[in-house]
Amino acid sequence: MIHIWVLEDDAKLNQTVCTYLNDSGFQAKGCLKATDAYDELYNSLYDLIISDIMMPGVDGFEFAENVRRVNKHIPILFMSAKDDLPSKQKGFQLGIDDYMVKPIELGELCCAFGRFCAGPTLRWNASSLWATWKWTPTG
Repeated sequence: MIHIWVLEDDAKLNQTVCTYLNDSGFQAKGCLKATDAYDELYNSLYDLIISDIMMPGVDGFEFAENVRRVNKHIPILFMSAKDDLPSKQKGFQLGIDDYMVKPIELGELCCAFGRFCAGPTLRWNASSLWATWKWTPTG
């Protein structure tokens, strides 16, 4: 089963996306803040991350940058209302794998990350990837 982490600060959208993915045969969990996501990603195995950009505190750009420091392989898909080219360029420069503009069709979401789930295995050893990484808030 493919395990997906959803980081979206809109509680209703977070729940809608997770429910849709779970009903579609994936194992999706979500949280509303990046700081909570770090703890979960440290303690559990995930195959894919879906993240918003505009969130209070740590935004999606900073979150993706921090994830990429310790795991260069886990696919990251941005799902954001930011439709401008500079935001898309910044995301891809930080190492995200795909970018979808809200509002999205939930079926299209599955198509977008289908290629990430097609490989023989997307499992990474969480303890070896995250054990040496300590996140500390800035500011």
